[in-house]
Amino acid sequence: MRNLSLPALTAVLVSTAAGAQTAPVQVPYTVQTQPGARSGGGTVNDVALWVDPANPAASRLITADQNNGLFTYALDGGEVQAVTEGTSASVDVLGGFPLAGGRSAALVLSANPTLTGLVPYVMDSAADGGGLTRLSPTAAPLDVGVSYGTVRLVRGADGTLQAFGGLAAGGIRQFALTPTDGGVSATPLRDIPAGTALGMVVDPAYRALYVSQQGQGLYRYGADADAGTAGTQVVGLGDGGLTSVGRIALYEASGVDGYLVVSDPNANAFVVFDRRTLGRVGAFQLVQDGGTDAVELSRGLVAFSGALGTAFPEGLFVAHDGMSSSTLGDNLKLTSWGNVARAFSPPLIIAQQQADAGTGGDGGTGTDGGGGVIINPGDGNPIGGGGGGDDDSGCGCTSTSVPAVATLGLLAMALLGRRRRS
Repeated sequence: MRNLSLPALTAVLVSTAAGAQTAPVQVPYTVQTQPGARSGGGTVNDVALWVDPANPAASRLITADQNNGLFTYALDGGEVQAVTEGTSASVDVLGGFPLAGGRSAALVLSANPTLTGLVPYVMDSAADGGGLTRLSPTAAPLDVGVSYGTVRLVRGADGTLQAFGGLAAGGIRQFALTPTDGGVSATPLRDIPAGTALGMVVDPAYRALYVSQQGQGLYRYGADADAGTAGTQVVGLGDGGLTSVGRIALYEASGVDGYLVVSDPNANAFVVFDRRTLGRVGAFQLVQDGGTDAVELSRGLVAFSGALGTAFPEGLFVAHDGMSSSTLGDNLKLTSWGNVARAFSPPLIIAQQQADAGTGGDGGTGTDGGGGVIINPGDGNPIGGGGGGDDDSGCGCTSTSVPAVATLGLLAMALLGRRRRS
């Protein structure tokens, strides 16, 4: 049999190492929400995090409920507020929306199938009733007559407020959001002919829009309106350890370091990709410590790197649990990002953030909520998966593990030795 050449052997080994997958690590959750009678069960579609700039420990989780609308929860799991104006397929929040009197608040956008459009709210820490109020209650929803399954708020490269909406029938629409007298208007910027978008997130550092497309995998597009409409597949189903795709979260450890976390509902797992290289780092499952009520069939997630009071000083990871035996329905499970990071070997990056940094001044976390300082390597927290200090190309390369590289070197040496003997 003909021997493989060294370049051919190298290609085979690198491909094998990159494709090799490890079993998900187990991460315990520490808090879970207790849905009230109004929120029902089995109906949560999405979740967003609003950070209270004056008191991060008082931050709120906002859920999109497919039967009832929007609900807010405190970080201890208690329900705070219900806004039952139709249904909600998706929700997101972004800070810096100007209000009357020179104040600003976080803009909350709900994809509302009942009202067939995108309904704007504001989360105002100075307001009564939990702080979530509809903007221009007499005005029609944005892009009325269109149903959306996913919505994400972002800040454009020029500082403008923008939104991406995943059309229920397929494709993505990008808007510019302009404050008006007591409201907001939306101007379409472009339509991207993608498939059904189950999840979206924008990485502001690399100006990239990541989309999980139903039945296809993870794709990347340019985030700016003039970036065209062509996308590239980052990971297909069956590759990179993804058996299915759902929502996506961005963990911003610094301006350029961090992770993409992609929900794999069929595997009841969350797959982590390096933000710089888009190489697979690993996967994890969220489980009850010593129990059986693990997260299953997740339809929403949040990854935030800032400190949120004494309960979550190392950031926060939140996942929707589609089958919670604890609440006999569905709910949210919360854990420290530190718990996620230390479950990996080597541990993932943990960022520490000033309490008022990255919130847009009023709690919006849409694009700049994760800027922080990487904790120096030390016992229990060596930096892993963050990439080098100079390469910020954001290429779609797949990273190869250290053991695989070592194996490649040994086999290459063996091949060279056999050549010498022959």
